[in-house]
Amino acid sequence: MGRHSKPDVMATGISETRLVEIRRAGIDAECGNGGLQDARLLNRCEEVLDRRGESWAASVLGRDISRRSRYVTHRPWLLDGESYALIEADAEEDRLSITHLDPVAN
Repeated sequence: MGRHSKPDVMATGISETRLVEIRRAGIDAECGNGGLQDARLLNRCEEVLDRRGESWAASVLGRDISRRSRYVTHRPWLLDGESYALIEADAEEDRLSITHLDPVAN
């Protein structure tokens, strides 16, 4: 198992309710795409994983992501919609950070 692949509750500032919404929206987006993989989406997801790390990703997805991708062995195996969910959660984390830095901006 990857040492950074198990969920860490404190790794994200996003509420559990919002995480469920993000995960559900990711699945809906993937279903709407007809199951085809978008290379730009996958590249963006890789950038998010590199920046935030697998502990963060596991906490966002709410599951152990130590299983490795068959094709890119240094990356976790992601289920349908999880690439979308990670990208949206990354944007949500940025919004939360901005809110903490400048609460008047909201």
